[in-house]
Amino acid sequence: MSHDSVKLDTLLQGYRLDTDQGAVAFCAVNMLEAVDASGTLRRIIVDTGHTGRRGALKSELAKRGLGCSDIDMLVCTHAHWDHIENLDLFDRAEILIHRNERRYITKPHRNDTGCPDWVDAVFNRYGDRIREVEEGVVLVPGVEVVDAPGHSAGTIAVTARTDAGTAVIAGDSVQNSTVAVERQNALVFWDNAMASRTIDKLVAIADVIYPGHDQAFRIGPDNKVEYVQKFDLTLVNARADDPGLHFDPGTDFRPVIMAGIEEQRLAP
Repeated sequence: MSHDSVKLDTLLQGYRLDTDQGAVAFCAVNMLEAVDASGTLRRIIVDTGHTGRRGALKSELAKRGLGCSDIDMLVCTHAHWDHIENLDLFDRAEILIHRNERRYITKPHRNDTGCPDWVDAVFNRYGDRIREVEEGVVLVPGVEVVDAPGHSAGTIAVTARTDAGTAVIAGDSVQNSTVAVERQNALVFWDNAMASRTIDKLVAIADVIYPGHDQAFRIGPDNKVEYVQKFDLTLVNARADDPGLHFDPGTDFRPVIMAGIEEQRLAP
């Protein structure tokens, strides 16, 4: 692999699927491969998804001849449950999270459905494997951390210098293409104005955005979306004619801002 570019591989696509019974919450899981300054190939996974996708994640690694022990770093774009439940699969990887996110999860708001109070206990399990990072930290040449707060207190994104230009793995700072077009986060748990500034910042940086819950895309002239990955999902154990199963074609964008958002403070 060249020292000049980073290989970006989507292990699991993200989806913006919702139901009237709650969100499916399938986030994207991306892997970066790059050569460090010593000439060693390093593998970084950005977000791990939730346990409902555990088998699929292990299967995708196996297709590439890899196991969980082959991963060197795990970047948590943020600490919401649907992005972090598979951390325990990776027995030797360093776990990276922003300091403000680490503080945020110690005392989540009662209305914060993204961060139940057990999330802090999950991170406490890993002790000195956790490394706090912030904007400007270079993980390996061509891969850098960018502050992207608003959705949560310490959300981060990762930039990667690829053959296709600058890729931004955005997590839920940009959940999907509509968020990028509207410049409005779909679900805000910390600060709405901050979240909107983050979207502007990341769209300006990116040649390609890898969102938290959608396929990778570009923003072209006139704010038009161009997907660079095809939607790929098979529903099983369900048929369109199943009694009681309904499909709502509505595509209205209805952002949600957590009630009580103004009551929050970061723990010391």
